[in-house]
Amino acid sequence: MRSCPSCGAHIVDDLEWCNQCYAKLPAAPAPRTPRVGDPPADGRPSPWVRSNIGRPDGRIEPAFSRWRGGATSFGPVGRTLLTLGVLAMLVVGYPLLRGLVYTVGGIDIPGTGLVVLYACAAIPAGTLMLSRVWKRERIN
Repeated sequence: MRSCPSCGAHIVDDLEWCNQCYAKLPAAPAPRTPRVGDPPADGRPSPWVRSNIGRPDGRIEPAFSRWRGGATSFGPVGRTLLTLGVLAMLVVGYPLLRGLVYTVGGIDIPGTGLVVLYACAAIPAGTLMLSRVWKRERIN
């Protein structure tokens, strides 16, 4: 921060006019950008010098698991409960769909036509949901 030469108000460095007295301010000196290899202004060694970093010990391979719970995974209890929930919704879904067709359309579809239609939609949807639930998660 610098101060206005006319009124003494504190001014941000990038302004050309004073906020209080509207006097034109002299140009601020351009800040010097440090270059690679320059010592830091406070005299301490830079933490990003290659000699301070050292060589990495080796490549760390990520570990994946279906059973260990983590920040983004459910763990065994969560996965089991979600599986039971998906299977329950697949079983309950057919009577709900049949009741919806009867309520909205006013017709009851006899035979196995609605069962086959429901199976053609529900089995791939259930498989997709269960594949997401049982996907291997990265663990640390």
